[in-house]
Amino acid sequence: MTFDQLKILVAIADHGSVLAAARALHRTQPTINVAMRKLEEELNLLLFDRSS
Repeated sequence: MTFDQLKILVAIADHGSVLAAARALHRTQPTINVAMRKLEEELNLLLFDRSS
């Protein structure tokens, strides 16, 4: 787990979506998605419901 991953997780929670967090952090949406998937793998925990 990295500080960057935690910062991204907080940004998603604060802004309400991955896209909004990506914009706020000046990153691309795929970069945010990869970071969160890696965090989920490290924690062996599902953080987001992607079944929409």
